[in-house]
Amino acid sequence: MHKNFGEWYRLVSIEPNGDSLTRRWAGVEEWASTLRGDDNSIMETVRIFHGLHAKSSRDAFLEAFRKHDPAFPQRNELELRVLAGASLVACVHRSNGDEDDGVHAAFVVGLAVGASSLRVTGHQLTEVIDEVLTCLQTVARDQRRRALFDTSLLGTKADTAALEAMKQISSASDWSQLRMHVAPVLQSLLDETRRSERALAAAAHNLRRVNEENDILWWLEGACSRDLKKPWSALSKDAVPLIAAKELADLTDVALGPQDAAALLHRVVTNARCKETSIQVYVNAASEEWASTRGAEMEEGVLDLAPLSLALSHRGKTTSSSWQQYFEASSGVRAATSLAPDRVALQMYHEAVLLRTLADTEN
Repeated sequence: MHKNFGEWYRLVSIEPNGDSLTRRWAGVEEWASTLRGDDNSIMETVRIFHGLHAKSSRDAFLEAFRKHDPAFPQRNELELRVLAGASLVACVHRSNGDEDDGVHAAFVVGLAVGASSLRVTGHQLTEVIDEVLTCLQTVARDQRRRALFDTSLLGTKADTAALEAMKQISSASDWSQLRMHVAPVLQSLLDETRRSERALAAAAHNLRRVNEENDILWWLEGACSRDLKKPWSALSKDAVPLIAAKELADLTDVALGPQDAAALLHRVVTNARCKETSIQVYVNAASEEWASTRGAEMEEGVLDLAPLSLALSHRGKTTSSSWQQYFEASSGVRAATSLAPDRVALQMYHEAVLLRTLADTEN
């Protein structure tokens, strides 16, 4: 059981007892296992955690807790939010660098929690949000760490054993002797192949990271939009945070991307002399064509957890003066909300990486 599980109950003014905590944590563990490999369940769990409207059935989530306590009070929204948050934390903590489904689930959980946080203010469980995002960064660092390329894995030990065995084959007088000499040769070749695969996998791991970082650095130094084929200085400065964030997400190939993504985006918006303004100004500064193209690329089913992308989607479907009412009605966020350009850029970056990750999974 997580050491702060009981404290999370107290953050929403619920006093737990030992027996109920044990039963609830059993449900948390079970639901966290379900989240691995099920992106739709992750999205709905994030909605429960933030107190947002349901997009899909929550019966499976509730059943995970009823199974361990038939008297489980399934209509206590505050407790459900605690349990959803605890399940998300457990899911991220369970990620294992050797298990693709665990790592994928950790990234989807972290990105969804972070991206959707713009929709909620005064969240009682900010401690849970912070732990999820901290764990996400740990997983991201592990995924980006350079693998040890051990050249000894490509040594000559297997060659020596195989050559020695081959010398004996010509003197074999019957099948049993031939088999006795051939078996070591085949085993040596198999061992060598496995060692080579590990070495090449490490080399490919490192090369992929270097290629991504090289592409990002050229993009940063070029100071030019890849989508619009124009220098940042030639674009409206209010559009730069959204466009730069989307383009950095496009260049992100490994896990969450470089650890200093926030610093990279800060450099772009600073050089473009971006100033703090409202969401509607940022969104309207983007060209209608770019907003429409971006909106067409997004999966609408999860846009409730990606507010800036949702705003761009509405902007691309309507006009610069009418999208705000649809955005506010569906997101609960005021279009006039003022945000610093760094915050907008990092928010958009996380949203874009989340949406692309989900799209890649479906494909």
